[in-house]
Amino acid sequence: MPRQASAHTLRRRLLALISWPLLVLLGLSMFADYRSAVSIADEAYDSALSGTVVALVSRLERDDDDLDIEVDLPPAADEILRSDTMDKVQYVVFDDQDKVLAGDPELLHLPRPQRPNHAELSDAQLGGQRARSVAYRYESAGLTATAIVAETTFKRSRAAQRILMTIFWPNLLLIAAALLLVYFGVRVALEPLDALGDTITRRGLDDFSPLAEGEVPGEARPLVRAINRLMAHLGKASHAQQVFLSNAAHQLRTPLAGLQTQLELAVETLPPEARPRIERLRDATRRLAHFTHQMLALARSSSEGALIAEHQPVELGALLEDAASELLDAALAKEIDLGFEAGPASVVGSRWMLREMLANLIDNAITYTPPGGHVTVRCGEADDGSFVEVEDDGPGIPEGERDKVFERFYRLPGTATQGSGLGLAIVREVAVRHGADIVVGSGAGGVGAVIRVVFPPRGAATSAAWGRAAVR
Repeated sequence: MPRQASAHTLRRRLLALISWPLLVLLGLSMFADYRSAVSIADEAYDSALSGTVVALVSRLERDDDDLDIEVDLPPAADEILRSDTMDKVQYVVFDDQDKVLAGDPELLHLPRPQRPNHAELSDAQLGGQRARSVAYRYESAGLTATAIVAETTFKRSRAAQRILMTIFWPNLLLIAAALLLVYFGVRVALEPLDALGDTITRRGLDDFSPLAEGEVPGEARPLVRAINRLMAHLGKASHAQQVFLSNAAHQLRTPLAGLQTQLELAVETLPPEARPRIERLRDATRRLAHFTHQMLALARSSSEGALIAEHQPVELGALLEDAASELLDAALAKEIDLGFEAGPASVVGSRWMLREMLANLIDNAITYTPPGGHVTVRCGEADDGSFVEVEDDGPGIPEGERDKVFERFYRLPGTATQGSGLGLAIVREVAVRHGADIVVGSGAGGVGAVIRVVFPPRGAATSAAWGRAAVR
C-alpha cells in the first residue's frame, strides 16, 4: 500500500534532513560536555583523596630505639578524616607483614600500589557500595609502609547529576530554538512554492492560461514551464474536442429531425394496417434523437470535455420557464399537471448548460411520474444561495439509491419506464461545473421525489469552487 502523499512533501523532507543531523550533533555535544565536566569533577575529588593519603603517610615515624612503625595521628585528626557529611571515609595503614598500624583492617583486600612513593587510584567496593580508593606505598631508609584511603561515591554521583541538569536544560533550550529556527526558515523558504500551489488551486477547470514565472524560485521554473506546456496542449485538445462535439451535434440533429418528420408524415398517409410498424419506428427514432442529444450534452458538460468561457449572469426564472415550455407537450400527453413557481434568482454560469440541466430535471420528473400526476418546478433565493427545484409525486427515490441515480446509465431496479439513464448524470455534471450542491429528498407527505440544486452565493461562486458538487 502506498504511503500517504503528505509523507513525501518537500517541507517534511527538508525538516527531516536538517533536524535529525542537528539533533544528533547537539546530543553528541551535550554528551561530550557532560563527560568533560564529570571528568574535571572526578579529578578534583581524586586530587583531594590523594592529598589525604599523602597526609597519612607523612604521619609515619620510627624512633631509633624502637623497631615498630607508628602513625602519629591524634584522635581529633582521625575524627576530622572521617567526618564527611555525605560519604563514608575509611583508611588503613599497615607494614610489610600486613600488620595494621592504624585505621580499618577491612580495607586490606583493596588494591595495593605497584610502585613505591606513588599514589595509585582505583575503583573498589566498600561495604557493598561503590567506592574510590587511593593507595600509597611509602619506602625510605629503614621504613616501609602502605596507606590506603577509600570513600564512597555519593558526592561524585550527586555532582554528576547536578552537572547533568546544568548542561541538560540549556542544551534543551538550544535544541528547541534551533528546531524552531529550522522550521520557520524552511517555511519561509517554501512560501513561493505554497503561493504557486494556491495559484494553481484557485484556477478553474477551464483556465488553461500559462502560469507566471516572475515570482517563482529558479529551482521551480522548469516545473512551471512544463505545466505551461501541458496547459497549452490541454487547451488545444479541449478546444478541438468542443469543435468536434458542436459539429457532431449539428450533423446528427439535422438528419434525425428530418427522419422523425418524415415518419410522422408517413403515419398520417399510410393505411391503418401499416401504421403500427411506422409508429414504432417513429418512436424509436424519437428515442434515438433524445439519447443522441443527451450523449452530446453530457460530453459537452463533463469535466473531460467542457471548455466554458461564456460565464454570464443568468436569470433562472426565465430559463426555467423556457425549458419547461418545451416539455409541456410531453406533460400534456401523460395528463401531468406541470406547474411553475418561479421566484427571482440569478447565477453566474453557462446559459446552455443550465438550460440542459433544467430540461433534464423536468424531463426526468415527467418520465417517472404516472399519468395524472403532478410536477412542480421552482426557483428562488435562499440563505445558502440561489436554487432550482423539481418536485413530483411519482415513485420517489429510495435513500440508498440517491447517490447512484446520478451515475451514467444507472436506472433504479424494477423500473419499467424507458429512459437512457443519462438525464441525472447531466444534472450532476452541470452542478459540478457550477460548484453547486444537489439535495435529494421526498415530496410532500413522503410521496414522490424532490431534487434541489443549490448554487453558491454570487460572491463565493468563483472558479476555485468549480469542480465540486455534493449529493445530499
